[in-house]
Amino acid sequence: MKRLLCVVLFVSLVVTANAQEEKVFITGFEFTEELTGEWAWTGGAFQGSFVDLPTSPQPVEGEAVLVVFYDNGGSEWQHGTLNFAIPPVDISGMREIRMSVYFTPESTGTLQIRLDLPNGNILGFASVPSAGEWHELVWKIDRKTSVADFMSALSYVQGFIVPTPGSAAGEVWLDNVYAFRPADIPAAVDEILVYGFNTADPETGAPVGWTRAGDTGYMPEMAAGLAEPSEGSDSMAMFCWSGYLQNVRTTNALEAFDRWAEALEIQFDVRTPTAIPGGWMQSRIRIRSGIGDDASTVVEFASKEIGYYDAVNSWKTLLWEVDMTNHIPNIEAPGGWLEIRIDTNQNASADGAFILVDNFRVTVPREPVGVSNWSLY
Repeated sequence: MKRLLCVVLFVSLVVTANAQEEKVFITGFEFTEELTGEWAWTGGAFQGSFVDLPTSPQPVEGEAVLVVFYDNGGSEWQHGTLNFAIPPVDISGMREIRMSVYFTPESTGTLQIRLDLPNGNILGFASVPSAGEWHELVWKIDRKTSVADFMSALSYVQGFIVPTPGSAAGEVWLDNVYAFRPADIPAAVDEILVYGFNTADPETGAPVGWTRAGDTGYMPEMAAGLAEPSEGSDSMAMFCWSGYLQNVRTTNALEAFDRWAEALEIQFDVRTPTAIPGGWMQSRIRIRSGIGDDASTVVEFASKEIGYYDAVNSWKTLLWEVDMTNHIPNIEAPGGWLEIRIDTNQNASADGAFILVDNFRVTVPREPVGVSNWSLY
């Protein structure tokens, strides 16, 4: 009995040690010895930026803030870059970037910031609920991006400040930027292959379990040797449109996988055999569920978009964290259904270009090994 108690205590200590939160401070825009230049968020709609020492309201951290003036001139998507004026920062393993943001009361437009990491890793949008006061915004980093090579030497972030249809102008202050890892990150997960895209449906020619998502666009096809698959013997080719497109969707999600209620992530690999027409390409997933034909039961989730910048002639994994809570009543009900859709967004010049998709998998929590299954010697 004493030996068993020791083992249980040891396992508990290991879990506790892995459950501590971590924080890596990036900048408060203070004047420090490690500065190698001036802080500036430049490009697109940004009319100017500088470090200031305001007294009303006071900064969140220290004495300094970065003041950024924006004016989109009526054009919604104005991209810019914040180059670090300090040596690169190692934020490997961190799962969030947090930043305190203050929009002056006169600022106009949707008070949002989209933050992007290098290589097309779009962290998504964070919204400020009100102007005239400080708010801490949080951008989540997925499990695989958090350990990507560039995370060990982060030297810039990109994104959009106030991406608004129509005109938007104003002044935003930034302060207290840091990376964070919450304590409740699951210690271990399993990736389960759901679609390998290795077999064609004899009726449609598309990979089994997949079809065209809408009335526009093209039917997906088997890749049939266009590139070495990332898994198995084949992959799926889906085709771009002249703009945003509801591209492909599943036809048998509940039959193909029976643990959707536990899903933490959806991920698949993508590859573009040639340079991306127009210079950019992005995808998001949409999860829909319902019961029969009852429209009142339909629940939908739309993810952020992720870019393909580093998927030219190389397989890249796109990963989205998901919360299936709202879908569980539908998928567990008689007559319930579930659909996973892949949307694409790209320049109009990419119409007809194909993207290879492979190795579609779902991440679920790893079941703990029970002590009753251990042998003690």
